[in-house]
This record gives sequence, C-alpha cells and structure tokens, in this order.
Amino acid sequence: MIATIKKPNKKAERQNDVLTYRQICNRVGDGWAVIQDPVSNGSVLLKGKLVFHSSDRAEALDELFNRNEYHLLLKYCGKRDPNAVYLL
Repeated sequence: MIATIKKPNKKAERQNDVLTYRQICNRVGDGWAVIQDPVSNGSVLLKGKLVFHSSDRAEALDELFNRNEYHLLLKYCGKRDPNAVYLL
C-alpha cells in the first residue's frame, strides 16, 4: 500500500504573507484583526499582513499597543448589528 502525504500550503500558513481584506476576514471570522502595513485606496482596506486576531477586542488592543511596529491597524471582520448604536 502506498501512502500519499499532502504537503502543507506554506504560503497560507506563513503569518507574514500579504493578504487581501477578504482573505483576512475569512481567516478571522467574527473577530478583531491586527493588520501590519495596511494598504488602502483612501477609505477601503485592500490588503495587509495579518499579525494577530482575537474575538476579544481588549486582547486585540493589548496586542496592538504592545507591538513595537509602525503602521498597524485594528479592524473588525464581522457583521455589525444593524440595531446597535455606535459612539465615536
């Protein structure tokens, strides 16, 4: 019997790959993402490096402030409640 071994997709497993916003949200699900070196076209995020994600906003903020890197963005990748009230 010959066994085949599947090689892992190294591109998908490396954390420092540049991903599109859709790819980032697919990995994170309903949660918060810390994105390094974000690229946007003004107001819409196009791509960046996913460096951390969590369902807990406070945990994501701690990671954001504890990193010694520039050009970081905190983004929520989930559906927002249409009945919620947001204070800015």
